[in-house]
Amino acid sequence: MSDQTIFIVEDNPVIADLISWRLTEMGYQVAGTAEDSTQALTRIGEIHPALVLMDINLPGEMDGIDAATEIIEKFKIPIVYISSILDADIMERAKKTKPRGYIVKPFTDNQLRATIEMALQG
Repeated sequence: MSDQTIFIVEDNPVIADLISWRLTEMGYQVAGTAEDSTQALTRIGEIHPALVLMDINLPGEMDGIDAATEIIEKFKIPIVYISSILDADIMERAKKTKPRGYIVKPFTDNQLRATIEMALQG
């Protein structure tokens, strides 16, 4: 896929649609979305996007940090977390995955654009 493709993992479909729409308006290609880690791992393995935007609070056995760890190990795809969680313990777990960014909800288009631009540069 293109160097600008982004996959969104977000358990709230309304928020996923909003992020997708905002990214499309910015000129990025949204490669797909998933609402949980199992769906995300399957779809990302098939699509191989340039970047994954990952919510931390996901339903199921694996949260977003666990899913991100597998995505990074299996597919070598960078992660940007998008979450409303600012808990110190969660932040420490997230930092261990060496994400390309961490966007706190609610966020602005400028915050989203700047973080993605930096993340895609590697």
